Amino acid sequence: MSEFQKQAEDILKSEMTNAGFEICSKDNGREGVDFLVRSSNGKQSEVFLQPMDLIAQQSSKVPKEKLSEPNENLWVALIGFIPEKEPLIFLIPSKTLAKPDNFVFFEHDVSPHIYLSNWEIKVFTNGMKVLGEYAFYNQIENFK
Repeated sequence: MSEFQKQAEDILKSEMTNAGFEICSKDNGREGVDFLVRSSNGKQSEVFLQPMDLIAQQSSKVPKEKLSEPNENLWVALIGFIPEKEPLIFLIPSKTLAKPDNFVFFEHDVSPHIYLSNWEIKVFTNGMKVLGEYAFYNQIENFK
């Protein structure tokens, strides 16, 4: 497991717990789900974790074969790391990836090689206004 993966898991678990949610790892079952998040009223959401080194990468690609079909309860937790800074945490509804804006969110279909197809999330200065809408504190209410 990469260092960023472990850090991202710990951060996501901590932030969700601090926000009053129960979060547990999903080791089996549906592909593309790393965690189940449950609210106090019983609503359950699925989360696919995507860590990202923001110094080394300008975008993050989510393989379609890993994430599967976007749905209402499936989220991508994009956690970006910059040395000596607090991690950036974005909660992106999977439905957003299915309707790319070709500015921050892109869809790459490589037919007939589905294993090469992906959704791409670009993280750059001019795109932060769009990504800011998916910041943890702006999306956490959707988990309740």
